Amino acid sequence: MQALLTLLTICLLSYLCSSQPSTGVFLSQAATQTGARCLDGTPGLYYHRAGTGTGANKWYIHHEGGGWCYNMDDCLGRSEGYLGSTKGDPATRVIQGGYFSTDPAINPQMYNWNSVYLRYCDGASFSGDNSTVTTFKDHQLYFRGFRILQAVFNDLNTNRGLNKATDVVISGCSAGGLATYLHLDWWRKNIQSSAKVVGLPDSGFFLDYESPIKQYHSNMVWVFTQQNSTSGVNDDCIRANVGKEYLCIFAQHVSPYIQTPIFPLQSEYDSWQTSEDLDSTSVQAINEWGRTMTDLVKTNLLKKSQNGIFLDSCHHHCGEWGNIVIDGKNQARAFEDFYNGVGQKVFMQDKVYPCTCLLYTSDAADDLLC
Repeated sequence: MQALLTLLTICLLSYLCSSQPSTGVFLSQAATQTGARCLDGTPGLYYHRAGTGTGANKWYIHHEGGGWCYNMDDCLGRSEGYLGSTKGDPATRVIQGGYFSTDPAINPQMYNWNSVYLRYCDGASFSGDNSTVTTFKDHQLYFRGFRILQAVFNDLNTNRGLNKATDVVISGCSAGGLATYLHLDWWRKNIQSSAKVVGLPDSGFFLDYESPIKQYHSNMVWVFTQQNSTSGVNDDCIRANVGKEYLCIFAQHVSPYIQTPIFPLQSEYDSWQTSEDLDSTSVQAINEWGRTMTDLVKTNLLKKSQNGIFLDSCHHHCGEWGNIVIDGKNQARAFEDFYNGVGQKVFMQDKVYPCTCLLYTSDAADDLLC
């Protein structure tokens, strides 16, 4: 009984046991007034859980991931499901664990912050700004993810207290990680200047590559063109690539232009990329992929001393918050150090593929060896 009372006390004091649901905000007015709509025409949506205590004016903003749609049939199919519509979304959701955890042992920097989960329903990492409603096979499709992003910001700033923010972390996983690269400076520009803003993209550094079958480069160029993403990506990148603006839909090309401090979480042997971008299981090819990834990170991100990275050698994609250790720190602790200017900024595992990764445990912090 005493142990239970102690646990309950800890929960009350430090929010360890919080399962407070996040409230859904359906952006119906923006859908009508600005055309900010998902692929199927339903309104954009985000979920918000209020910060508490010292985190009341601090914000973690997360772009949901889920790939992209690469042609009209693909976009039509997506519009009829979760990744293209908000018609089936509930009024509240419990979003917890990882970067959303309210346990300071798991999420030491942001456990009591406001958390925002941006629903992904546009198929282009929140970059589209196509005014034309496209009719395809008797269905109307909307390519307006950037308008949804703008509507989210406006509502957060006007109605939820983002205008009082002191600290903001912009994040996302996979296609949401790419969205972090594309929009980080836009968030920085729009959030009040006195706030500290940094980026934390997870598994979003997709290499610009064209395999014979998967054709990631061509597919993403189609996304950029069809969605009219020119005004929905990094402005400095667009100005520097006149005639080749499509390059700015790729993280490796946009990253040199990002001015806001950024701390990516990334595998050099990202499992989605080796399957869907590189399209190979060859050990030699995957190791070459990792070397290319590492070189691009060093050239395009780490030449700015304000940036850092957690670049591991495990074969995974997203979702390993706290499970991977480099130089004695897992992702959460490494990010905490980076955010507060303590210790090193660059964590690189730099191991040869295949690398067997074991889960991190508090009893064996160095279990994860490759």
